[in-house]
Amino acid sequence: MPVPVKLFLMQLLGNWLEKKEYKFCMLASTGRAAAVLRGKTGFTTKTVHGELYHFSKVDGIDESMFVSDKPASKGQMSLQFATRIPDKDKILYIVDEASMLSGDFADTAFFATFGSGVLLNDFFEVVGKNKVIFVGDPCQLPPVGQSFSPALNIRWLRDNQRNAIAVTLKMIERTDATNDILKLAGEVRKMADYKTFMARPKLPASNLVNVVLHATERSLFTHYSNTCKNSGMNETLAIARSNRKVQQINRAMRRDRFGMLDIPLQENDVLLVTQNNYAVPLTNGDFVVVLQLGEIKWVETLKFQDVRVKSVSSEKEYNLLLSLDILNSSKGNFTNEQSKRLMIDFSYRMRTEDIAANSAKYKEHMLKDEFLNCLRATYGYAVTCHKAQGGEWSQVYLFLDKGMYGMPPNELCKWWYTAITRARVTLHLEKAWWVS
Repeated sequence: MPVPVKLFLMQLLGNWLEKKEYKFCMLASTGRAAAVLRGKTGFTTKTVHGELYHFSKVDGIDESMFVSDKPASKGQMSLQFATRIPDKDKILYIVDEASMLSGDFADTAFFATFGSGVLLNDFFEVVGKNKVIFVGDPCQLPPVGQSFSPALNIRWLRDNQRNAIAVTLKMIERTDATNDILKLAGEVRKMADYKTFMARPKLPASNLVNVVLHATERSLFTHYSNTCKNSGMNETLAIARSNRKVQQINRAMRRDRFGMLDIPLQENDVLLVTQNNYAVPLTNGDFVVVLQLGEIKWVETLKFQDVRVKSVSSEKEYNLLLSLDILNSSKGNFTNEQSKRLMIDFSYRMRTEDIAANSAKYKEHMLKDEFLNCLRATYGYAVTCHKAQGGEWSQVYLFLDKGMYGMPPNELCKWWYTAITRARVTLHLEKAWWVS
């Protein structure tokens, strides 16, 4: 598989820096992107979060929670992650898929708090006066909740007292030069730069080589299902606009594979990892196949199951505890209340062993606890565009619907562009009225 030009240039830069004995650090915005960067360049890579933050403490633990045999669930509790000590050495930071780095406050209602709550602010605080190269595509999806990608926006960087210059690669080289996916992506990219839009812009996908139009959504799904059966899912992916549509495709795919609708987890089910796992090297965005099913376990009302899974990309196998609550939800993680229950249960178990909250032993046990470090995954037969970002597949099936016109036209074009450029060889979609 050829190395995309962007990653090829990053590899050349890394080789040159090594030869000159300059210190550098390669990072990526997500676990998936870090794995791709590592695989394509051969250099050690980490996520930006992994480089910046370390676990500090559990905030809000109160002895009143443990006055009875059973821990109470009232009160506030959160995990606090602090930024590391700022750099003293000169280091060049190279950050891939930087379009996804947020410059806004993260959701403060989330159970875990990272630094100041603003990722880019924390990043600049840690790197200090060191130089940074942000690599990414400003036409791809921006961070959730933002209308643009601040790390790739010269005005935003300068407004935040950063001296910045920009260089743009004009040609997409993810696919063969004769592949019309390039043509479609280029047209949509131009549309994203328009100053004015028609109320409902159309996707110019007709009469293109390597862009297959299916008569109906049903025929699109049937073709996808058959491709997965015949060729496997390593190089095939379905992308949908909403979590609701993703769940519909997941249910339909499982019905086709196992002969029943809404059956429990099965061996050979495909799962999408939704949170980085500290017990094993599985990261947000990885796909795994279930090899074996084991014992069902409970923590209060939370349900888990022992599983053996195999990573689709590395083919390595792991024994883990899987959260069945997350598996059957569309959220991809525990709710704040569920996270709190897990932490209170863990703290209660530590207290029965005379291990004080936030002590060194407490933190050591946190990293090993099977419930806290459970596999957090959903069914992986379809994903949203944000989940697909940073990856590429030979065959991509794009499921669109009229609800996409709820997005502003510029943002819709970025969504289209990001989804289209996930495909290397063939793009499939329904020939509906939104295709011109």
